[in-house]
Amino acid sequence: MFTGIIQCIAIIKLIIKEKNFIHMIIKIPNYFISDLKKGDSISNNGCCLTIKKINKNLLFFDIIKNTLDITTFKKLEKGNYLNIEKSLRLIDFIGGHLVSGHITGIAKIIKIKNYINSKTIWFKPFQKSQMKYIMKKGFICIDGISLTIDKVYIDQFSINLIPETMILTSLVIKKINQNVNIEVDLYTKIAVNTIEKLFYQ
Repeated sequence: MFTGIIQCIAIIKLIIKEKNFIHMIIKIPNYFISDLKKGDSISNNGCCLTIKKINKNLLFFDIIKNTLDITTFKKLEKGNYLNIEKSLRLIDFIGGHLVSGHITGIAKIIKIKNYINSKTIWFKPFQKSQMKYIMKKGFICIDGISLTIDKVYIDQFSINLIPETMILTSLVIKKINQNVNIEVDLYTKIAVNTIEKLFYQ
């Protein structure tokens, strides 16, 4: 479990792509490494990955076909930036919302509106079925970031980036037509699916 509050930004130092498999090495800030160990779960752009190896401030991960099929990882390249968060401890403060690290879909950025101290970004999920779990003022996790949904239309939605989020995450450098990982709010999904079963079956 995670909270969607990004703790650092990492850079991809190496990606080795094989058929339906990727080896990835990322470089993280020195301060982030202190309490990490092999086998820990780390959120990389919202996707829960297991640390295979640690070498100083380099983290090694293996990414399998199932993850590649439902995330943006298959298109990542050396030099790309990732939003990173350690898994939640029972004593931690939850500043965002509960995030599982299990990506539910991919969305494309279709519009960006820049303001003096903020941004509004519009997203269109690849799967329109994701929209039934996306509600105005509800939660959504985008590339690992806990965000509040602003506006919702039939097949798209928007979020607002405040200055703090712009400083601490990589979402600020994303451009139109680029893709992001999304995880819809688990409790919204459970509520919607339960209501559908009660009234439509």
